[in-house]
Amino acid sequence: MTQKIVEIFKPKSLYHVDEGPLGENVYVVVVSDGIDLEKKFVEFYKQVGVEPALIVVTEEEFEQISSLLAKGEKIL
Repeated sequence: MTQKIVEIFKPKSLYHVDEGPLGENVYVVVVSDGIDLEKKFVEFYKQVGVEPALIVVTEEEFEQISSLLAKGEKIL
């Protein structure tokens, strides 16, 4: 799963959150501004076949939610 997220979204950073205000078993993907997220999501779900919980944000948006990652693990 993690490999596909990195391959398709090419994130600046990636976190996995086991539990917390963002939900359980959630991946937080931090991306650059201007990428075509719709295209990335379609490609991701076609390849993975399941719908894991993904929260995709820009670096600026991430600053607003970073405090919610207390029980999260930085993967990338």
